[in-house]
Amino acid sequence: MSSRPTRALGFTLLLLLTGLSPLVMTASADPSIHLSVDSSHVILEPGQSTNVTLTVNNNGSSIESYNLSIDDSGLATYWDVVAVDATVDSVFPTWSKNTTIIVRLDEGATTADSGSFEITVTEPNQNLNTSITVFLSVAPHYQPSLNPVDSSLATTLAGGNMVVNFTAENLGTVSDTFLLDVEVEPDLSGWWANQTNTNNGTNSSGNSSNGTNSTSSLSVLMYGNSYT
Repeated sequence: MSSRPTRALGFTLLLLLTGLSPLVMTASADPSIHLSVDSSHVILEPGQSTNVTLTVNNNGSSIESYNLSIDDSGLATYWDVVAVDATVDSVFPTWSKNTTIIVRLDEGATTADSGSFEITVTEPNQNLNTSITVFLSVAPHYQPSLNPVDSSLATTLAGGNMVVNFTAENLGTVSDTFLLDVEVEPDLSGWWANQTNTNNGTNSSGNSSNGTNSTSSLSVLMYGNSYT
């Protein structure tokens, strides 16, 4: 009688393992083809590119040529993955050959555009294949940008006021918060020039100078999370 609970428990565990098996399955890999890469995780900033070296090892018993394909369907459009060679030819048994995969990241990508692509190498005669996955990440990058809407030169009368509009842009790859700070920088060189003319009483044209040509500049400093 005691064997029945044991059998029931074993059957229950078997059903659970059967239901979970699809979750733990890995990509197919034929033992006659072994793949490796020099970098399984590539981290780039927008505008950068790099090469990934793929090594194909022939573990079989005859000379083989392999077809190479790339599945990047799950990647954001900012990524561009290109194989230099479509085939890896004449690999002797126990020998290996290298080929290059070019990875580019376009401007405008953010950290949310990270992903992965899969390289599959196939021996076409027997339809044997092995796959390897390379992970791609967009590097965190902070780059706040501040530009005047119209001209950067604005004038106003003494005692007057003006409204200057600026456009703040986040050219980085992560969400950012900007803090604005305003500083006024007087034109000291112009002030000293007018002061000298005032002390001399007249300017080069023979007219009296009252020092009204002095100007100043307004600096707007924007801080991002990078403290730029």
